[in-house]
Amino acid sequence: MPCTEKKILAAFAINFGILCLLLISATASALAQSEEGAGFDPTPVSLPSSEITSPRAVTSMDLLSILDVHGLSISPDGEYVAFIAGQAVYASNSYRTAIFVVGTAPGSIPVSLGTAGVPHWDEINQWVSEAPQWSPDSLYITYRMRLNNAATFQIWRWRRNGGVPEQLTHAEGNVKSYRWRPNGPEIAFTLERSHGYSEIQELSEHAILYDGNIEAWQSRPIVAEALARQKHNAETWIFEITTGKERKATAEEAKSWARGAADLVEQMKANGEIPKGKTVTDAELSPDGKMVAYRYFMNNSKLFPTRRWGVSVRSVGKDTPQELDAEAAFISQFWWSRDGSRLYYIEHALDGRSPVLVIFPLEGTPRTAFTDSEFLADFSLDRGERYVACTSQTNTSPPKIALVTLSSGNVRTLVDLNPEFKSIELAAASRMEGTNKYGDSWWGYVVKPLGYTAGKRYPLIITTYRSGDYFLRGASGDENPIQLYASHGFVVLSFDIGPARNYRSGDFEDNLLEWSSPVASLEMAIQRLAAMGIIDSVDVGIAGFSHGGTIVGYALTHTKLFKAAIGAAGYNPDFFYMASNQWRRNFAAWGLDGWPEGESRPKWQALSPVLNADKIETPLLINSTDSEYITKLSLVNSLLQLDKPAELLIYANEKHVKNQPKHRYEIYERNLDWFTFWLMGKEDPDPNKQEMYVRWRHLRELQEKARGLQDAEPRALGTGP
Repeated sequence: MPCTEKKILAAFAINFGILCLLLISATASALAQSEEGAGFDPTPVSLPSSEITSPRAVTSMDLLSILDVHGLSISPDGEYVAFIAGQAVYASNSYRTAIFVVGTAPGSIPVSLGTAGVPHWDEINQWVSEAPQWSPDSLYITYRMRLNNAATFQIWRWRRNGGVPEQLTHAEGNVKSYRWRPNGPEIAFTLERSHGYSEIQELSEHAILYDGNIEAWQSRPIVAEALARQKHNAETWIFEITTGKERKATAEEAKSWARGAADLVEQMKANGEIPKGKTVTDAELSPDGKMVAYRYFMNNSKLFPTRRWGVSVRSVGKDTPQELDAEAAFISQFWWSRDGSRLYYIEHALDGRSPVLVIFPLEGTPRTAFTDSEFLADFSLDRGERYVACTSQTNTSPPKIALVTLSSGNVRTLVDLNPEFKSIELAAASRMEGTNKYGDSWWGYVVKPLGYTAGKRYPLIITTYRSGDYFLRGASGDENPIQLYASHGFVVLSFDIGPARNYRSGDFEDNLLEWSSPVASLEMAIQRLAAMGIIDSVDVGIAGFSHGGTIVGYALTHTKLFKAAIGAAGYNPDFFYMASNQWRRNFAAWGLDGWPEGESRPKWQALSPVLNADKIETPLLINSTDSEYITKLSLVNSLLQLDKPAELLIYANEKHVKNQPKHRYEIYERNLDWFTFWLMGKEDPDPNKQEMYVRWRHLRELQEKARGLQDAEPRALGTGP
C-alpha cells in the first residue's frame, strides 16, 4: 500500500489550493470513469413478446441485445421467483435493468417491479450477478441498488405484487452485502466507507512513496492508484424493520450475525482439527448450531494434478467430533437444510458440462438431486425443499428462468427472456475432446456454418480459453461472436484448455505448460478437424482474451498454425518492471524470479512474445482498453518495426472487460471483418469501412513483401532450390 511522506513539497510555482482542487476533481473523475465506462438508462427492461417470425440470420445486434439474467432467488414459501434482468442499449451506449417476479404455478406471468438500478460492475468491469433476497414471510423482495452512477449502493425493498420501491438504508458509504435475520425483523449489512475529500486531499498534498505495490501499467493518475490500493474499513450495521432505523452493530451483535462459523474455523485451525493443505474459504453453522460446514480447496501439486475443492461437515463441541467430507473439482455454493439434517452444495466437474445440485445427508452418502440435458446454473432452493429455481440454457439458447421439482426432477421453463431467438437461425454445436501429448485433457464445441456441405473444407476460427454446454455467444470476454462467424461461412471451434493444473512453484519448465500444453491441444484439434475433412488447415484463425490472449501470443511465436489472429498478449520483461510486487511474486512462482536481464533471461526468451516478435508471421489485431494498452505497446511496436502486419485499437474509458455497448458492437463487427479479410480474402462493401480496408491492404502488402524476401533469401545464398 503506498504511503505518504510527511514533508510537503515546497516548490510549487502556482497557487497550491487551485492545483489541489483540480487534482482532486481529476482524480475523482478518473475513478468514476474507470468504474463506470457504460451509461445507465433508468427505463426498466421489458420482456419481449413471444411472437415467432420468419427465420433469419443472426446479427451482432442480436447478440449485443440479449436479455441476461443477473441473479435470481425463490421465495421461502416456494410460490414465487424473483430475478434481475439486464440488457445493453446500443443507441444510448448504456444498460437497462429490471427486477421481475413470476409465480411458480404453471401459466404464471412475470410482473415487472421496475428498474434494478445501475449494473453491479466489479473491479474489471464484469457485471457481477447478485440474487435478490426475500423477506422470511415471502411478502417482500430486497436488493442492493443505486439509481445512478453518483449514488451509493443501499438496500431497497419491493412488495411482491408491485408498487413503489422503498429505500431502507441511507448509510454513509456503500452497502457491500446484507442478510435477513431468519424469522426476525432485522437486516444486518456490511458497510464500506467511500474515500472522502480529506483523504484525497491528503494524498494530493504530499509525495507518494513508491513501494513496489503500484500497478503502473494501468495508466491511472497516482492518487487514483494510491486509493485503489487502500482497503476500505468494513463495518457491520443493523436495519430494524419495525422501527425503520439503522445503527452500527455492537461487537457482540456483529459476531452473532456472523453466526460464529468463521470463529469456529479459526479455533479448529489452532487446535489442528483442520488437516494441513486445506485452505478454508467460508463456513456456515447449522440452524441448531450443533454442526459447522466449511468449504475448502487443496492446491498441492504433489498430491493433485489439478486443484481440488471440498466441503466438510463437523460437529461442534464434542470430544469425538463427527466429520464428513465430500470433494469435487469445484464447489461453488453450499447451504443447510431447514432442520440441519443435510447439506446442499453445487458441484462442478469443470468439464464444460452443467453443474449439479448435490444432497449431502449427515447420515448417508452424497447424491445428485437431479439431472437434465440442459446447462443449469444459479440454483436457489425454497425453505420447504420442494423446488429449485435456476437458469437453463443450451449452446443455441440463451438463459431462461426455470424451475425444478425436487421430488420428480422435472425441469420446466418459467420465463423465456429471449423468445426472438426461436426465429433466429443458429448452428448446432458438437463436442470434441482429447488428451494431448502432455497428458492434459481439453475439449471444444465445433460449430459448422449454416448450410454446411459435407466434403467441403471451410476456414476455421478458434476461440479460447473457456467453453461449455452453455450458450455460445462471444467466448471469453464476449468479443468473438461465434454464431456470427458461423453464419458467415466459418467453422468455429470454441476451445477450452481444461482444468487448471497444479504447477510446481519455481519450476519454470513445469509452469511453461500453462501455455505450451494448450497450444499442443490446439494443434491436435486442428489436425483432427482437417482429417475429418471439415476444415482447410491452411486457413485457420485464432482469437483470445485475457489468459486466452497469452495462449494466442505463445502460439504465434512457437507454431506456424495460424493465418490470422486477434488478441495476442503475453508476459514480457517490460511488464515485469511496471507490475506490482504481487505480480513479481507470481513470476517467481513460475520460475521467472530476479532481474529479467540476469539469470532468468533464457526463460523470458522462451515465454515472451516481444522477445520472439521476429518469429511471428501471423497478422495480428489487438482490441485493448485505455487502462491496459501500455502493456500491448512493446509487442505491437516490435511487429511494426519489423514490418509485420499488426493493428492496435484502444477503447476509451474501459477496464479489463469492455462493457460499453457501442464498443462491444464495434468489436464484434471488426473481428468478423478481420477474419473475413485474412482467411477469405473478402471485404465488406460498406463505405464506412473503406479507410479500415486501406490500412489492412497495406498490412497485406507488408506481409507479402516479407514473404518475398524470405523466399528470395535462400536463392541469394545459393542454398535454395
